Amino acid sequence: MSTIYSEFAQVCQQVKHWPSDLRQHLAEEIAKSLAAELPTDNGEWNDAKNERRCELIDKDIQGTLGAAERREFELLTQEMRVHRRAVAPIPLAGAIRLHQQLLEKKWQHQQAGGETP
Repeated sequence: MSTIYSEFAQVCQQVKHWPSDLRQHLAEEIAKSLAAELPTDNGEWNDAKNERRCELIDKDIQGTLGAAERREFELLTQEMRVHRRAVAPIPLAGAIRLHQQLLEKKWQHQQAGGETP
């Protein structure tokens, strides 16, 4: 186990015992800190960024991705996901309706005295 992970685990154990309002404040501060690190170019995705992300993926697969490149890869991936959600959101409405229908059928089956699988 790495020293960093060990220190992280110790901090997590300590934070669990903090009052909930203090934990909430910490979570908000962490969220602000992470937001400050996001790219500031409004997520404009382009071929150059896509090519760079592909290069970083190759380096990751080869095991040669450095710490700074890993952070760059994470930021590019996050930016790509923001762009993808903007131009091609995942259509969940149909899946949600199907899920509700299946739950309704299960409930009706249970009410009729059937067993659930």
